[in-house]
Amino acid sequence: MVNVAIATRSMRIHQAAPEARGLGQPALPDEVVAAAVVELLLELECHAPPWATVEIAGTIFDPADPAEVPDSLAYAMRFNECGKARRTGVDYVATLAAEVLVKRLGTSGFVVMRRRPMPARR
Repeated sequence: MVNVAIATRSMRIHQAAPEARGLGQPALPDEVVAAAVVELLLELECHAPPWATVEIAGTIFDPADPAEVPDSLAYAMRFNECGKARRTGVDYVATLAAEVLVKRLGTSGFVVMRRRPMPARR
């Protein structure tokens, strides 16, 4: 039931766990059920905690620092790929838009990942 709620309705674990609450007798507190569901999904390798690193095609990604994401987005809106300032004059608006984007991504359940720095060449 919990897997179906997560997969089909894009629920988070803390939202899906209360649905399983009525399955056991006697009813357990929400915190106990949520902890059991997380532990079960971790054992089945169906869930990775938001702080987990991820490896894709040999590249290791770590969760990005939440303070860096709006700065990076605002920079991308203010400067082109060569680093030259765009001629829009909307520096303040870029910062506000970046903060709104990050807040919306967070509430939608997105986790922004960052590639680990490459080792320095010698």
